[in-house]
Parts: sequence; C-alpha cells; structure tokens
Amino acid sequence: MVRYLLDGAAATTEQAPGANPLIMVAIFAVFIILWYVIALRPQRKKEKELRAKVDKMRVGDQVITIGGLVGKVANIRDDEVTIMTSAANTLVTFKKNAINSVISRDAKPEATKDQAASKEEKKSDKIVLKKKEKTEEAPVEEAAEKEDNGLGELKD
Repeated sequence: MVRYLLDGAAATTEQAPGANPLIMVAIFAVFIILWYVIALRPQRKKEKELRAKVDKMRVGDQVITIGGLVGKVANIRDDEVTIMTSAANTLVTFKKNAINSVISRDAKPEATKDQAASKEEKKSDKIVLKKKEKTEEAPVEEAAEKEDNGLGELKD
C-alpha cells in the first residue's frame, strides 16, 4: 500500500512539475496564521478583559447578562452572582459565566468629541428655541391685551 502511495506521489510530480507540495503547505499555513491573527486573537483578548472585570466586580456594580438582564449586583458567592432588577428589586441569581459586561459604579462615561459637539448643538438649539418662544409670546400677549381693552369689562 505504501508502494501505491509513493507511485501516486511520483506520478503527480511528473505530471505537474511546477506544483511543489511545500508551496501548497506554505499557503495553507499562511491562511491559518491570518485566521488566528484576525479572528482568534482579538476574541481571546476580549475574553481576558471580561474575566478581569468579573473578578474585580463588587456589590453595587451594574451587570448585563448574556440573556439581556440588566441590574445591580446584590451578592457575590463563589461562582454565582445575585442581581437586583427593575423597580420592584427582583433578585435573580446566575453563574458568573453568564455575565456579558460589567459597568463599575466608579466608572464615569467618557465623553467623546462627537458627544461633546452634540451636547453643544443641543444647548444652542435650546437657546434658539427659547428666544423664538419669547418673541412669539410677546405679540400674542399684546394682541390679547388689545382685544380685552376693546371689548371692555365683562360682567358676570
């Protein structure tokens, strides 16, 4: 059987002199390396960061589970976490592996340039709207006063 395989390998090299099996293996290895760098490495990095956050998690931190539950941590045991959800303070217990993200109570949201710019635009829009309301209210009030003066006093 080994003889059959060796004869088959020799026949393929004789028929296709340009096809070197080492080149095929090298191309395959390059694809494996690219797949690791593009897909696996970033995913493992995110998993490590999440595990670090879960290990540092304290009572009072906000947690989002993989199922979409959002709540504050009420109790932490070995590998279980109890959170309070909703306004009724419903307690839910689940495994630490089910945590999707942890938002520390000490963490402050970072304002990016886009967010800061949008806040400034909203403030300027409010100012413009207030000015428009004041200019629109003044003539309406004056017109109402003129109508009242023209009608005279109404008796009940």
